[in-house]
Amino acid sequence: MPEIVNKKPSINKISITILLGLCLASCANGPAKHTPSLSPGVLKAQAQQTQGDDRGASDDVVVEANPDQISIASNSEIANDPDLPLQDLDVETLEQLLVMNFASFQQDWGVATDSGILAAKQSKDFRVARTSTLLALRSDNYYDAAIASQLWLELKPQSVNAQNLNILSLVGSQQVDAAKNAIEKQIGEQDIDAYIKQLAGLLVRQKNAEAGFDVVDYMTQKYPQSPQVLISAAFVAQTFEKYEAAELWLDRVLSLKPGWDLAAQLNVSLLSQQNKLDERAAFVDQFVTDFPHSVAMRLNHATELGRAQNYQDSYSLMLEVLKDAPKHVKALEYAAALAEQLENNKKSAEFLKRALKVEPDNDEVRWSLARLAVIDKKYVTAERLFDDIKDESLYVRAQIQVATMRNETQGVRLAVNTLRALQPRTEAGYLEVAITRHYLLMDAHEYDEAFGYVNETLVYLPDNLELLYARALVAAELGKLEVAEADLTKIIARKPTDANALNALGYTLADQTERYEEAKALIVKALALRPNDAHILDSMGWVLYRLKDYEASIEFLQKAYDASPQAEVAAHLGEVLWESGDHEKAGAVFRESFAEESDNPILNKVIERYGIQLNGKGGVSKSSESASD
Repeated sequence: MPEIVNKKPSINKISITILLGLCLASCANGPAKHTPSLSPGVLKAQAQQTQGDDRGASDDVVVEANPDQISIASNSEIANDPDLPLQDLDVETLEQLLVMNFASFQQDWGVATDSGILAAKQSKDFRVARTSTLLALRSDNYYDAAIASQLWLELKPQSVNAQNLNILSLVGSQQVDAAKNAIEKQIGEQDIDAYIKQLAGLLVRQKNAEAGFDVVDYMTQKYPQSPQVLISAAFVAQTFEKYEAAELWLDRVLSLKPGWDLAAQLNVSLLSQQNKLDERAAFVDQFVTDFPHSVAMRLNHATELGRAQNYQDSYSLMLEVLKDAPKHVKALEYAAALAEQLENNKKSAEFLKRALKVEPDNDEVRWSLARLAVIDKKYVTAERLFDDIKDESLYVRAQIQVATMRNETQGVRLAVNTLRALQPRTEAGYLEVAITRHYLLMDAHEYDEAFGYVNETLVYLPDNLELLYARALVAAELGKLEVAEADLTKIIARKPTDANALNALGYTLADQTERYEEAKALIVKALALRPNDAHILDSMGWVLYRLKDYEASIEFLQKAYDASPQAEVAAHLGEVLWESGDHEKAGAVFRESFAEESDNPILNKVIERYGIQLNGKGGVSKSSESASD
């Protein structure tokens, strides 16, 4: 079976702020970022993008590594400059600014940058040079960004942003020696530990891996005894997949500063990124042995134990961690997960409540607590927690959970109305709501409404495979074979290894047509992809039944029933057993399934069709009316 405000200024006096402000709305994306996969607390990359806005998309990106490692300013900080005065402009400069502005909205970054640089040279205004720098970086044009940032630096020598983006541009354009000279000038009397974080943040923001690596290699040779320089260099090396150098520098960090949690966590991340899982486990185990009070690494150790399914030892370790760090939210979350794994939901909820007291706005913790309440069927508590979620990425999913609970407790109508009231802001959210609503209607056997609704949704997302699959299933239920077959065939054409689609089409053909060999071939392909899937095993059993191979059919159906004793599988197994003459075993299957799902229409239909009566003593018989037939 299938698984289921325009002002017209004077020509000679115009606010550069207006023109540049408009332009910056388009170019604020800035240079490309590299964000390696790191452990919690080591690196967090945040990006927020506005789409479908007449002002143009903006992407205010901040790479926020641990403050002990790197730091970087956002483009909005670079772009903002309040209370800017009006500037007298000549016609030629104004023309270049207008071209720059228009080209930026057309995303023609080359023309926009060229015009901006000309306007900056003519106007001698640092703001134009700054905008030109950002425009060039928007398309990773590091050579022009170096020219523009040098103009900006000459016009405003004390600007730290100008200094930083000049270095970034020089590195990106492979002018490494010039970048090193600029770095030496910028360091001055600064504290090297503070400066290297800033420099590392700049280097990972550009795409030239070799040049970026050359700069940090230079810094490690100049400051070979600075753990901070070495760890920041290792971070940059990891970002650009220079793993050998990253490992070497981390080894030196840990020899200079043994027991430094941050270095240990970065090493765990580095080993994970290279898939050196055994080395990672050994390193964590040894570090925890040598430095038993390290909260972060004991958390990593507990995670390793959990991966090995050693849940009890992992849980015991987490309890020890929480004695030393009772308000460590990540530790509380992991302890909660382990308690749940050990079937102690009450203790799991206690850990999550403690975490929520520490971080009342942590919606991920709130989500986990609500999910536990659902498991324990505490629906009022769960709904209150889901309703309190404000995080946009979780809100739609939370309300889907509310709708699902309402479906179970108050019926499908209230559930559907709850989903209808949602207005997701993303395509993914819209799709998730649509799919949930569809399957709730399917589960309630409201097939006509489900079919109409999925058709409406496909108007907006006509090539979405999930929606096509959903429509195919409901079309099959309604006997709309042509629709079901067309949708499933389309999915398979685009994704030949889609086991669900192969299985669904095979089962539908076996169940509603006499194209049994064609159906079997499809199910064989699905079974090769997922040999232990109960739904596919059931389908194979059903097509073999259609081919009158009862013995093989029973074998597959029994495997399906053992793996997933659903009523529909029971109906199929019972029917084949009955047809093969084993009424006693068929009755046992019917009786067992009926005790669990007495209202299942598929099961009841089979029992009724054969006129089977399940007597109170556990026996099975045919009704007299059926017997006379």
